Amino acid sequence: MRRPMLLLVSATALLACQDEWYVPLLPPPADSGPVLWMWVGPEDDAPPCIDGQPPKWEGWMAEAPEGLPDTCQACECGPAACELPSRVMANAMTCAGGGTSIALDAGAGWDGTCAALPSPVQPDDFASVVYEPPTLSPCTPSATPEPPPVPARFVRVCAGNTAQAPPGFIPCMQASSEGTCRRGLTRHEFFEQLIDNRACAPCECGPPAGGRCVADVGLYGDSACSDRMDAGLAVGLGEMPCADVTSPLPLSAIRATLAEEEPGACSPSVAAVLGTLERREPHVVCSYSEIWWDTP
Repeated sequence: MRRPMLLLVSATALLACQDEWYVPLLPPPADSGPVLWMWVGPEDDAPPCIDGQPPKWEGWMAEAPEGLPDTCQACECGPAACELPSRVMANAMTCAGGGTSIALDAGAGWDGTCAALPSPVQPDDFASVVYEPPTLSPCTPSATPEPPPVPARFVRVCAGNTAQAPPGFIPCMQASSEGTCRRGLTRHEFFEQLIDNRACAPCECGPPAGGRCVADVGLYGDSACSDRMDAGLAVGLGEMPCADVTSPLPLSAIRATLAEEEPGACSPSVAAVLGTLERREPHVVCSYSEIWWDTP
């Protein structure tokens, strides 16, 4: 009667182990090597191997090895500021007649303050003026972003053929020489090195659009911008109005201000990911699917 009783006790002990998540180790195939213990999760939380033994392998398991993001963080563009016109065209005839034009340019980057002309245009040499419009400056793109982080988890594999699992580890075995797992086991591939050779393409901005810019450009008969000779003309984006000017004074200086200033906007580019993720020193282990879980 003792023999059946011993079998009953052994079965009861086996069920008790299963209640604690432990699945008895299956005999490994001939080419699999010894049983291993594997831990997967954040690197800072990785527990040591039992008995102070050094890890057999350590590395990284990419969560999406073939599907890394192909775009970087969103690019942004600064506003397209209003810029004053810096030039007017003095015509020898009235607006209706046209005639020879003389360009009067205050220079690039002009801030609108009084700008004396090197050679004043005498009253008999002009009868009208064409005003150039304000413009929108190019938008400034944001700095080149960083590539999105690689979603990977740290892997520590310890050697050991014991039946007692180290806390947090799961039993597994090395894959076959072809990197395959036998039926009933789950395959896990990780790499000792994940070298990130990726970079983001620089952010760019499209042409400016929208906004509202209105400039008041004044013409003056003296170099100090004291004697204004025109009635004042508001010039908006894309406009090039012409005004007849009758004055006994020479055209000696110009001055301008922004009467209305509403910046435009630009469409940002999409920064693509350039380069690849390099994977070195691969390892494959096989775990028992009944006890594999996603470690946070």
